[in-house]
Amino acid sequence: MATIRQATTADLPEIGQILENAGLPFSDIGPSHLPDFLVVEKDSAVVGCVGIERYGRDALLRSLAVDASRQGVGQGRHLVEAIEAHARQSGIARLFLLTTSASGFFEDHGYRAIAREDAPEALRHSTQFSKFCPASAVCMEKDLTQATKAGE
Repeated sequence: MATIRQATTADLPEIGQILENAGLPFSDIGPSHLPDFLVVEKDSAVVGCVGIERYGRDALLRSLAVDASRQGVGQGRHLVEAIEAHARQSGIARLFLLTTSASGFFEDHGYRAIAREDAPEALRHSTQFSKFCPASAVCMEKDLTQATKAGE
């Protein structure tokens, strides 16, 4: 059985490997990010991760990746649900993300595409927006206050 839990410093090498295998940036992830990072663990091994970066009441969902051996069994969906719950409990009202390949996955989870310039200014100046993600990445948003009301 897989378990989702908060990431620890001991998880950083496995998180880095999963993100590298997925072609996602990880060089900026360190111990200070871990309070807002979750991992999914199966048989004592980290097989997936996701995190948020906070910008006031907005946050950037980032680094969602699942090991290729565990894809297609719902781990990504469970990670998104868990990080959304974590964000709500932390007072986050809106989640934003950038994706080059998973817009359909995120649409299925209540995210909607928006113009990149419509994201909050603080997020647009983040490393993810300004350095790591190409201009062709789709920007998406989910209002967590609406999702809570709708029971999502």
